Amino acid sequence: MSDPHEHSDQHHDDAGHRRTTADYARDFVRNWNEYQGSLAEKVRLTIRNRSKAYLVPPIKGCCGHPGEPGC
Repeated sequence: MSDPHEHSDQHHDDAGHRRTTADYARDFVRNWNEYQGSLAEKVRLTIRNRSKAYLVPPIKGCCGHPGEPGC
């Protein structure tokens, strides 16, 4: 029913605790490893998702694409 990578609030874990840098790094690596796509597609999605997270207002650090490379 729900995506295991999706959180109701991207800055908190399922128990309501603030997520740490290590949590974000772990998600980033897991998304890269689990995503079924070519290296070129993973690079493209990473650039798109990081750009959307940090360059497109409102800047919130999350691209809105849980489970994709770069998120």
